[in-house]
Amino acid sequence: MLLTEIFNDITPIPQDDGPNPICQIDYPQEFDMAQSYLRAILQKKEYSERALQLTAYCLQFNPANYTTWWYRRQCLSALSEGHSENEYDHTRVVKDLMLCSKLGGGNPKNYQIWFHRRNLLEYTCKNYENGNGYLIQEELEYIAEVLNQDAKNYHAWSHRQWVISTTNSETIYKNELQFIDKLLQKDVRNNSAWNQRWFVTHCASKSPLAMETAQQELEYTLTKLKLDAYNESPWRYLLAIIKEQYRLNKNMEFVNQVLEWIQEVKVHFETETKRDWMTCIHLVAVYIDVLELKGDAESMDLALEYAGKLETVYDPIRKKYWKLRSSQLRG
Repeated sequence: MLLTEIFNDITPIPQDDGPNPICQIDYPQEFDMAQSYLRAILQKKEYSERALQLTAYCLQFNPANYTTWWYRRQCLSALSEGHSENEYDHTRVVKDLMLCSKLGGGNPKNYQIWFHRRNLLEYTCKNYENGNGYLIQEELEYIAEVLNQDAKNYHAWSHRQWVISTTNSETIYKNELQFIDKLLQKDVRNNSAWNQRWFVTHCASKSPLAMETAQQELEYTLTKLKLDAYNESPWRYLLAIIKEQYRLNKNMEFVNQVLEWIQEVKVHFETETKRDWMTCIHLVAVYIDVLELKGDAESMDLALEYAGKLETVYDPIRKKYWKLRSSQLRG
């Protein structure tokens, strides 16, 4: 990019490090020149095609520069006259998403890049039913590719949740559950996928889950627990659904049903692993919590017995925690 030719009418503003900089950074000449021209057009408040081109050039050197991203959005807005807030020309949105993907390849956890994608797609997400829905599908596919490289990428998951909740489409919710199931088939210990499942089911319902849906989720979770009962994530998911339903209606029939399901997992665990089910700490912990919800004398005595065994034999590393739980169970 020949900056001196494109900006021949602009006087670049060099970085001012003061008269006696203690630790001056030795920037590459191309980067230093680009930033000098960027300072100049920022000062002039020029929102032109060449300014937009300059921001892309600067971002190649430093894709984490939030000021450059902000100024790029100002240019996009000015060059998309007649549109409402965060609504840019379709072609510009497509090109900028490609730019973000290119820059994001080596910077998958760069907040500025993810935020720019969000800003570009905000109008499309909020008006999903009015066309350009393919952009949302492509965005979800892009995020899936990023997660395939790093299933724990918080920025990618956060952006995915924003896209899904802002779009607020039943079709998107349904497809997302299928996507989550594929992730769990690949790795049942993917705690991010379990977190996403809770997010999607509750966004789709717009409220606590209906009993029928809760039972479906419990059955789904139990099938995954039979694959790996030592996996804490589905146990946390299971318990959260149980407690949510209990808070809603204190349905003891449901609690008893859950206890039967847990007994089923216990039997399956001992049959498959040939181990004492008490060695599966997460299973026992959830069992204690559900017995506490049931609350009758027999259940409370049983919960106390198991908590005591965890404290003294099976989970001594958390001895103080189980001592606390025992005191809570005694009331």
